[in-house]
Amino acid sequence: MTAHSADLLGAYLLESWQNLTQLEACLAELRAGHDPGAVDALVVLYHRMRGSAALYGFPQMSSLAALGERLLESRPELPEELRQQLLGVLHSVTVCLRSALEGVASGQGEGEVGLTFAGIGGTRRLQDLLAARPTAFRAPSAPERAKTPEVPGTPAGLEAKLRAFREGQSDLWGYFAPEVREHLDALRTGLEAGESGDVTEMFRAAHTVKGSAYMVGFEVLGDFGHGLENLLSAVRDGERTLDAPARQALLEATSVVERLLRAAEGEPDDLAPVLARLSRRLTALVDGEVPEPEAPAPQAPGPEAPRPASPERRESVRVDPRRLDALMDLVGELVVSRARLGQTLSQLAGLTQAMTDSHARVGRAVRDFEERYLNPDMVRVGEGTATSRASVGELFDELEFDTYNDLNVLARAVTELAADFGEVRSSFGTGLSGLRDENERLGKLLRRLRQEVARTSRVPFGQVTTRLRRWARGRAEPLNLITEGERVEVEAGVLQGLADPLLHLVTNAAHHGLEPGGERVRAGKPPVGTIRVRAVARGHHLDVEVSDDGRGIDVAAVRERALARGLRSAAELAAMTDEAALHLILLPGLSTAREVTAEAGRGVGMDVVASNVRRLGGELLIRSRPGEGTTFTLRVPLTVRVAEIVLARVGRQTVAFATNSVAALREVDPGEVLGTPAGEAVEHEGRRVPLHPLRPLWGLPESGARGPRRVAVLHTASGLTAAEVDEFLDIEEVSLRPLEPLLASLPFLAGATVTSGGEVVPLLDPGGLERLAGQPRLWAPRLDTRGTRQQARLLLVDDSVSVRRVVGRMLERGGYRVVTAADGQAALEVLGQDAAFDLILSDLEMPRMNGYELIEALRSRVSTASTPVVVMTTRAGEKHQRLAFALGATDYFSKPVDETLLLRRLGQLCAGGAA
Repeated sequence: MTAHSADLLGAYLLESWQNLTQLEACLAELRAGHDPGAVDALVVLYHRMRGSAALYGFPQMSSLAALGERLLESRPELPEELRQQLLGVLHSVTVCLRSALEGVASGQGEGEVGLTFAGIGGTRRLQDLLAARPTAFRAPSAPERAKTPEVPGTPAGLEAKLRAFREGQSDLWGYFAPEVREHLDALRTGLEAGESGDVTEMFRAAHTVKGSAYMVGFEVLGDFGHGLENLLSAVRDGERTLDAPARQALLEATSVVERLLRAAEGEPDDLAPVLARLSRRLTALVDGEVPEPEAPAPQAPGPEAPRPASPERRESVRVDPRRLDALMDLVGELVVSRARLGQTLSQLAGLTQAMTDSHARVGRAVRDFEERYLNPDMVRVGEGTATSRASVGELFDELEFDTYNDLNVLARAVTELAADFGEVRSSFGTGLSGLRDENERLGKLLRRLRQEVARTSRVPFGQVTTRLRRWARGRAEPLNLITEGERVEVEAGVLQGLADPLLHLVTNAAHHGLEPGGERVRAGKPPVGTIRVRAVARGHHLDVEVSDDGRGIDVAAVRERALARGLRSAAELAAMTDEAALHLILLPGLSTAREVTAEAGRGVGMDVVASNVRRLGGELLIRSRPGEGTTFTLRVPLTVRVAEIVLARVGRQTVAFATNSVAALREVDPGEVLGTPAGEAVEHEGRRVPLHPLRPLWGLPESGARGPRRVAVLHTASGLTAAEVDEFLDIEEVSLRPLEPLLASLPFLAGATVTSGGEVVPLLDPGGLERLAGQPRLWAPRLDTRGTRQQARLLLVDDSVSVRRVVGRMLERGGYRVVTAADGQAALEVLGQDAAFDLILSDLEMPRMNGYELIEALRSRVSTASTPVVVMTTRAGEKHQRLAFALGATDYFSKPVDETLLLRRLGQLCAGGAA
């Protein structure tokens, strides 16, 4: 094996263990008689293991995986006895593959796989099976494969069936088609972005298109979308790259989906050969092949071409005429208000002219005074005139008239000007007061107009429940679907955003929540399960509850799967409450399903739900009781366009809360803040409310200011919470903007807006703040561990050379100085010479001295008794964890581990964080 392949051996092992785990789950389902579709999944898994084993130089494992693929490739029809015999052969194949992988992981190589297979009876069972049915396992020839339709549901007359579907489902087509086109746009945008495209988002788009198509009964699109999703799944999981052939095929697939929609809307097209050709291409790309170029079928007109055969698509909303009359009344009031505003402005313009005239008079009086007393030359030039005036003054004296000198004249002029200015100021104040009153009336009118316009864009919630009922009727397994609140009106954009989450939730309830009929009867429940969808408008929010009366969520299984997927460490999972652990199902890729089906099992459904709800500025609440059922509550705003916000200051950052989520704004004396084991709290209306300072969210130190603490008490779906800020500012009415994908994943952000002063302000999500405070490891770091990392020394103990290299480089990228050891004995030898390590990261299964023995030895030595020891192993069983922690392990990770999670947790431990 080359050095390059040795470096990548760790990645091969991680992939192979995942494939083998899925193989065992699928075989168990087949043995129990569940889900015949698992055969297709097994063929894919055997094919993947065959190819990867051959690539990394393990020919015996490759041959054994090829045997499993060959046995199932023809989808043999067998009686029950031979079927069980076939499953026995496949079980032997799986046992040998696991044994060989364990040998590779321990550095001993794959061993004699063929001898092991014969030793456990696999060869004998295989020979008996072939003797009983020699032709059942013959692989189809190339001409037969070419004749076999690759896409179910594409017979002659496909276009007629598409049009019939659209005409028969005209009420839902107005929602379904725009949704699919929106996801197609997201998929195209990601593909056209090149290497910067988000593969996860593209996968979600394809998954949603496929799932929505199956839900509404559009099976042609569902089947084709399944192939599209499979290719993106392979890219997301690192099984292949998004190279030029794959990107081109995906772009062509988006065009074909658009053509499917247009054909359903009446545009003539010949789609059956196009679907078959592109489906074969997508399948070949998933298998790692580069398909030969095929002659393209005649292309339908592009989106920009004229389409005379079908009417132009226009988005429309039905509006009650009474609402239009109310809108016209408001428009009439706005016209009157605009006229009054113009009159007030004319009055202010007249006052401006009066002030201009008064200013001119002041200027003349000052100029005359200056000429007489401040410029003597000008006075001498005018002496003749002065003499004549003096003689006239003598006449005034004789007549006993009052005489006025220039100072008296200036004083009188200033007095008159002061009176003029007082009158102008009074008039200006009156006009300004009227302008303010008119502005307030105008604001009220605009608010009423906005509310009425928002009402015109609202549609009944029942438009979504219609789709859900149709989905329930089309299921093979019966269930009771009860819907409530169909008449609740929601903004069309909000309802459209809820469509996908609700489909995912009812699918999740049917697949994971409701038990089989027999199990329900044994538990004292009705044989048919019930799913209830209920919508209630509360203030400015809509609460949608999706509940079932099933088995509830197995929190232990969620914890186990999160550990096995490397999403959380054992110590973090142990510190979580059951409520916090329930929210782990929202993590991408986490699923408790044992098999992958067309509708569930890829670990993407709940991730889509959480993402869409956050995008709407809402929050998701999960409640579950074992044996009683689960309830998901989606709380979203009734409108997402305009809102009133309360502005506050945190350090130099301005933040905002929606006014409809604010229960109170308070100034709390420091002595009133309560200390609890879970953190600080305040009393509000007789209730103890948890308090979360926001400064740490931006990495700011404590303010150190003395005096009252400013607290916003906020509503969440689960109750009240409180956030501490530095200062409260104003209340403004603003237009909300959705977050970009980079920020949409932050749980404490509900959106963003621009204030009247032009400042971009984040809108905080109270529920997200509450969840974030319950998971301190996701909170912005309160202490800078970068310097600690640069000085920290780690001892990495693992018997795998590739693991030591891959993980060692990962740790070095994180800023650590890494020393490696091949097993526990070698680690003790290193520590005997130099025990100054900040942390020890160790595997469990190692020669000479295993991980348990190493932990016990470390804890018995004075020099290493307090050194954090973190276990990183493929063994995720509870008994393995219990023994490790009993011996003194600090934390426990399951391979494969997420790099970000590992570095964050090690940083906490090296910085003196909680064990």
